[in-house]
Amino acid sequence: MIKTNWINTNDIYRQILAAPDARTRQDLYLHKIMQPWKPMMDMMAQQFMGNSTDPLAGARTFGWLLPDQTEEIRSLLAQIEAAHAWEDGEAAFQLAASRFEPFTERIPFASIEGWLLLADPARSNPMEGGYTGATDWLEPRFVCQFWELKPRYLERIGSLVAHEMHHLIRMRVFPFNPMTTTVADYIVIEGTAEAFAASLFGEEKIGTFITDFDSSQLEIACTLIGSNLDANGFNVIRGYIFGDELASKYGFQPAGGMPTYGGYTVGYQVVRTFLQRTGMSIEEATFLPAKEIVEGSGYFQ
Repeated sequence: MIKTNWINTNDIYRQILAAPDARTRQDLYLHKIMQPWKPMMDMMAQQFMGNSTDPLAGARTFGWLLPDQTEEIRSLLAQIEAAHAWEDGEAAFQLAASRFEPFTERIPFASIEGWLLLADPARSNPMEGGYTGATDWLEPRFVCQFWELKPRYLERIGSLVAHEMHHLIRMRVFPFNPMTTTVADYIVIEGTAEAFAASLFGEEKIGTFITDFDSSQLEIACTLIGSNLDANGFNVIRGYIFGDELASKYGFQPAGGMPTYGGYTVGYQVVRTFLQRTGMSIEEATFLPAKEIVEGSGYFQ
């Protein structure tokens, strides 16, 4: 079975808040939060902030609360602890990992690390609602982060953990290459992650970017993606996943009318249809090439 290592980041935040001065707070933050993510942070800071010498550049890029934001940390920490988010996240992590126990020999790492961090609403994407997740491209590590603690967001921590953990598995089996990964690959990455989360926590608990998607826009999204399954290039494929509005906001290529998060919804529908048609489990489908899943779904026929 994959070993799960759930980091008690709430204890780290308490240490930061208890520090006697700003210098100590920043040193603790850099050592305990930034250092494990440093290779990924350096890569992200270089891509989005140029040759920045700011040691917190990566955290700013990810939207994490910074060590000098003590009041924001204190308030958010109290609320999210009261909601038992760390306990629920850890339980979901262990459950999700247990589902892949029969496939251990096919997974190219023995352990996964999970983090729960506090984010800044001023630097977070408002279209994501109040939470999001990300994976470390360099290590088997993922992060779930919250900046707004509405019940409908907090109740999704289990599905968020499952989604991000699934990414780490599939994207090691089928490595993500920004230059060669296609639209078909990308919708299956997101669709399998959401289908895995749904299998554990129910369809009503999957990402709000899917549950809140305007169904009247589904045909548009389906047509655009179905006509461009082989398109590649990171700036191109993101347009089909995230939609034109986010493309304009973050500087990648719009897909010519794609609704916001249309690629997530289409990907989920493709994978769900494939599983229904084949009777295969989502864990089995995790190890299938995207082309086989897309064609086997018959979704674009």
